Amino acid sequence: MHLIVGLGNPGRNYALTRHNIGFEVIDFIAASLSLGKGVTKFDGLSFSASFGGQRTLLLKPLTYMNLSGVCVKSYADYFSIPVENILIIYDDTSFDVGSLRIRKTGSAGGHNGMDNIIFHLGTEHIARIRIGIGAPVYDKKNYVLSRFAPEDIAPMQEAVKQAAKAAECFVSAGVDSAMNAFNMKTKKPTDSSSDFSL
Repeated sequence: MHLIVGLGNPGRNYALTRHNIGFEVIDFIAASLSLGKGVTKFDGLSFSASFGGQRTLLLKPLTYMNLSGVCVKSYADYFSIPVENILIIYDDTSFDVGSLRIRKTGSAGGHNGMDNIIFHLGTEHIARIRIGIGAPVYDKKNYVLSRFAPEDIAPMQEAVKQAAKAAECFVSAGVDSAMNAFNMKTKKPTDSSSDFSL
């Protein structure tokens, strides 16, 4: 079994903010696969699916960002999911809006959600997809908790779609294949219409 985790904060106040782009990827995949409303367990909302030809859990931790590792650890332990089958998707202020970077190991880079996951799983060898949200032009905390500027919506919608494809590649072919296929790929937004919103 694989575990695909999108990071964010629960609640209407945080919906569609920059910090919740991981949630948006999970919601997009779940909607694409018609998975319904999901199941709440271990302080997380999960969807069970056949994804990339493998049995996969899609997960949105509901513990708030700084405690994401508690939820991820609970799911990994309960379903006996090895760490090499776990993929974390989250926002990154180090990259331009809409860009994607996939890594199979490394530090949290200042991201509190990823930092907590590394702490609870006891390793930095965790595959992750980082989605660029642009550098803060003011206080970082307020920036990541704000909504996207109008000009950022189209590239972020495209980034969500590409992250979903990269996650599927991770499940079906492994992290190296996903890195090779998506790290150097630059996608331009197709059009302003979409089947999801930011």
